[in-house]
Amino acid sequence: MDSQENKVIGVLYKISEILNKIVNQLCVVTIGGMTAVVLLGVLFRYVLRMPLSWSEELSRYLMIWAATLAISIGVRDNEHVGLTVLLDAAKSKTIRIVLGSIIFVVILGFLSVMIYYSILMTVEAKWQFSMGLGITMVLPSLAIPVSMTLAIIQLVITHILNLSKGYAPVSQERKIIDI
Repeated sequence: MDSQENKVIGVLYKISEILNKIVNQLCVVTIGGMTAVVLLGVLFRYVLRMPLSWSEELSRYLMIWAATLAISIGVRDNEHVGLTVLLDAAKSKTIRIVLGSIIFVVILGFLSVMIYYSILMTVEAKWQFSMGLGITMVLPSLAIPVSMTLAIIQLVITHILNLSKGYAPVSQERKIIDI
């Protein structure tokens, strides 16, 4: 690999790292917010006997955002459901690259379908309002297209990085990381 390719790989890795840190922080905020809202809901319902009408709904939307945002973290760290057994068993670098590329295309296709239909759903959601919060359902519905877009970005970067390493078996990468 020449120095120009090394620079590109370095830039892609840095972009992935920055994006991952941002998404991690968003997950911390949404999970922290969800926890606070649930605790407030319990406090108001059972201690003060004045239930909050919006706490359950808000905590549900925060959970949806946290769970879908975390998909891109799993994609980046190669911890999504995948066929790593086949990749680990492949002895040939060429076979690992072909299998890794097939898996990449399948996941990319799935995420693309998710984005397409979730955008259609989000457009329709502008006419729906939540009962507890009184907001349009666009904000909760945006969780899926935003998160799937982040996952595709991480997937493409991860695929390029994996190609540059010849799709080294995951078990070897983890051994290096664990040391």
